[in-house]
Amino acid sequence: MTTTMAKRWRTSRPAALPLAAPVAVLALLMSPQCRADWSITPSVDLRGTYSDNVKLEADQLARGQFITDLAPSLSIANHGPRLKLTAAFTTHLYAYSNQRLDGTNSSQRQLAANARARLVEDLLFFDATAAIAQQAISAFGPQVANNGYAGTNRAEVSTWRLSPYLAHRFGSTATAELRYARDSVKSGNAGLGDSIGNTVSTSISSGAAFRTIGWGLQASHQNLDSTRGGKSTADAASARLSWRVSESLRLNANGGYDKYDYKALEGATAGPSYSIGLAWAPSLRTQVQASAGKRYFGDSYAFEATHRSRHSVWSINYNDAVTTTRGQFLQPVAVDTAALLNGLFSATISDPVARQQAVDAYIRSNALPATQIQNTNAFSNRYFLQKQFRASAAFNTARTVTLFSLNATKRNALSIRQAAIGLPGNSRSELNDNTKQASAAVSLNYKMSQRSGATLMVSKTRTESLTTGQRDDQLLLNLGMTRQLQQKLKGAIELRRARGNALTLGGRTYRENALTASLSYQL
Repeated sequence: MTTTMAKRWRTSRPAALPLAAPVAVLALLMSPQCRADWSITPSVDLRGTYSDNVKLEADQLARGQFITDLAPSLSIANHGPRLKLTAAFTTHLYAYSNQRLDGTNSSQRQLAANARARLVEDLLFFDATAAIAQQAISAFGPQVANNGYAGTNRAEVSTWRLSPYLAHRFGSTATAELRYARDSVKSGNAGLGDSIGNTVSTSISSGAAFRTIGWGLQASHQNLDSTRGGKSTADAASARLSWRVSESLRLNANGGYDKYDYKALEGATAGPSYSIGLAWAPSLRTQVQASAGKRYFGDSYAFEATHRSRHSVWSINYNDAVTTTRGQFLQPVAVDTAALLNGLFSATISDPVARQQAVDAYIRSNALPATQIQNTNAFSNRYFLQKQFRASAAFNTARTVTLFSLNATKRNALSIRQAAIGLPGNSRSELNDNTKQASAAVSLNYKMSQRSGATLMVSKTRTESLTTGQRDDQLLLNLGMTRQLQQKLKGAIELRRARGNALTLGGRTYRENALTASLSYQL
């Protein structure tokens, strides 16, 4: 059962950013320009679920229970001219009909916060992000879904990033930026450990005065200190030239140098880079960018294309990069449900604030996940080369909204294996360090009437170890129905079926069938 009580109001009292923020940001919040733009929504959810395999174990070990989930939450938003902020925090408290089993959760937290502040006009700015979420430890075994009570193969990962920066436009000649960023990743997992990163970056690029020939320079230096991986640094510098062939076509050339100090399995950890590419924008609704070149690890390619029509949004993306598990947690690459819907609703809602509110309301009313299915960012202390392809599409009609997403990821370890006590695969020869993953998902929402709707979500994931040959398949099916019973009262029911390879008993099959009933009441 889900009960939601929400209260929204405009307040003239200032509030502080989530987590710690500089005094300058607090002063901004006190300014008259920001005072009238706050929106605060407290709520509490109560949900009842019966699961016939609460621990997501192999079939012969499955045990069922009824779980009650009490989830108070708080959402804060500001859309003022100098501050953009969204933050949502939820705590889930679980109670079980029988004694709680080892490997299940008594509680969990969720946080998603983003802030961008303009402190001094055309000079000083500040960005901040923070997140808390359940993440899968291994790419093999049960994955994180709408089953927060299950503790198998997951850990709570918390991240934050604070970034003050200077940015200035020198008339129509150039735009320059100098940025400092400090970030943190904590997992509560002894094998992955905790880490702190400090990055300094600078860039300068040509302005409108350089209409035909454009240019740009950028450089960055990062220091990383990890309790498991030790200390490391990464440096990058590049230069760019571009030539506008026509109003819709621009050719690009890039050259630079990358340097890492990880202990490599083989080959170099530094070297020059170069690429050539193009940017094509035949219309305001269609954009294509592509490049090909070489980096110290070999050939490198990038491609991005987006297209938007009145009733559809399309996106295709491919890239390769040297990265880490912690780096992926700080820069998630999942297909964002809100971003898809935002593009879809832009044809009918031009105001960005009103459109964002409509997107949030649609996600809440139809119980859609924050992201579409994504490949697992398995815990590892190694640097790896990641090649990733993503495609997504969204369609709407008078009664339906349909979302599609495809993901394919290949990871190959570049650095030697660090101490990995507590990490999956430690006793199974680098199970998670050299992998291929592919996933597909579809979500269909059907508006049966003005007061009723139904949502069907299906996702399939396949993971293969390039080292051991082990293969893992996961299938998730969700069917839900909602009905507005009264003006402020909504009822819903959801049926979920999950099937995949369990971590126990040699990866034998597990199955879960779960039924959830809910009531939502809003003040």
